[in-house]
Amino acid sequence: MTRLDRMKKRLLSAAAVCGLVVSTLISGAGTASASASAAQQQAAPPGYAGPFTAACKGRLVYRQPLWIGDAEQEVYYDSAGSGTFCARTLDRMPGSHSMNVRLQREGWSTFWYDTGTYSEYAGVIYVSGANTNCAYISGWIEVGDTNYSHDPYRLCMPGVG
Repeated sequence: MTRLDRMKKRLLSAAAVCGLVVSTLISGAGTASASASAAQQQAAPPGYAGPFTAACKGRLVYRQPLWIGDAEQEVYYDSAGSGTFCARTLDRMPGSHSMNVRLQREGWSTFWYDTGTYSEYAGVIYVSGANTNCAYISGWIEVGDTNYSHDPYRLCMPGVG
């Protein structure tokens, strides 16, 4: 790969993340209770973004129940740019609960997450490079003294991994 090709790839990745941020700002905040401070958003490792208060872009590609009430994990895929996975842990039960969502692109040692006490969902978080890489998705919700979760799930788009 030439230096120019590497530069193009970096620019496309940066453009995809910037596009997500701009589209989130344009569409306005959703009704979610999840929100991140500017410091949390700036702390996202390269290739990751969020948490945001708007809905995920793309199409739903994975849904996993969290074994209690009406709680589940959702992952969306958007092929624009280098491709992105977007994840959130959803809670449709009354009240607020401690919950978490976590994404890690395969082959990377870094990951990104959102953890807190929310009334609707943890996330929305993104990882780029989904057009050519798989990712691991996990999350949990705590109700009472019990933590409900599932093992990290490896998600790849057709033709990848």
